Amino acid sequence: MPSVGLWLEVGKSQPRLFFYATVDVIRASRIALYLSAALLAAGTALAVYGRYDLHPHLMALGLLSFYYSVMYIQLPGFINAAPAKPVTWALLALFVAAVAATPYVGYAAFAGFSALYAVLYLKGVWGRAAYYPNWVAVAGLLALPLASSHIEAMYSFPLASVYALMYRIDSSRAKRRFTAAKAGALAVGYAVAFAAAKAGYLWSPIIPSLILTAAAPPVLKDVYSAVSLLFRFALPLAFLHHHAAYMSFAIIMSALCIPYFVPSVLYRYLPSYGPAPLVLSLMAFVFRLFGQIAAAGAAVIALIAYVAYRSLSTEPIPLKPP
Repeated sequence: MPSVGLWLEVGKSQPRLFFYATVDVIRASRIALYLSAALLAAGTALAVYGRYDLHPHLMALGLLSFYYSVMYIQLPGFINAAPAKPVTWALLALFVAAVAATPYVGYAAFAGFSALYAVLYLKGVWGRAAYYPNWVAVAGLLALPLASSHIEAMYSFPLASVYALMYRIDSSRAKRRFTAAKAGALAVGYAVAFAAAKAGYLWSPIIPSLILTAAAPPVLKDVYSAVSLLFRFALPLAFLHHHAAYMSFAIIMSALCIPYFVPSVLYRYLPSYGPAPLVLSLMAFVFRLFGQIAAAGAAVIALIAYVAYRSLSTEPIPLKPP
């Protein structure tokens, strides 16, 4: 297993070096988040103006950038180590280069990014039960360069990230331990689903959704748990309409990733988002499925603007070195 120069382990590294490596993780995640907002807003605007040639491309890249951001900010916790500063910036450079190159070479442009990111996960794949959900995320990273369409790109790292996060959260809520058997089954189910999607079976996420529900059944007690259950079974409806998949992501992002992780990326005190993000994402879902493109676009733009405003309205948390 590679170890020299890639990570600074928790509790085993010089405190100031670890601090500054973690600060760079925050900064790189923040850049990816800003890039995601720009890509998603631009992609939505293009759809409203009828530019359907570029719309799905930008939306897929926006999702990739978003999940790179919210997963990378958590990587030190996932692997019990912070990536070294040069590695963090090399990974970001590979991502930006891949975004720029996809119009010419497709999602194979992400091969370098996916390889380096997957290597970083090697610090946390075995030895602790908390590492087991990482297997699902790594499977999504390995799938990304194999994507040959925008929806396949969405089914790669973004979808694997959601399954990994829901396995973590819903297992904890149900007071169930992470196990190698359950995480392995979920990772294999995800890989089978991605392969089936490549063969044209867009309903295939039902496979990991059923495995996840058996391994980590949602405890229905709040908005997140209801949306978590909805996402698992709305996403496979993409075989009826591609936008069932895209809009399912908008809903889970509103209930899970925005309130749980965006404030951490921005390193600001937690704002009160209220029900607006979920309401706007549900409105966008319904409008788009009924062909009301302008109304759906307005709801998505309003969602992005509202989350940006609420997130940036709180005070930043000071970053003080040890």
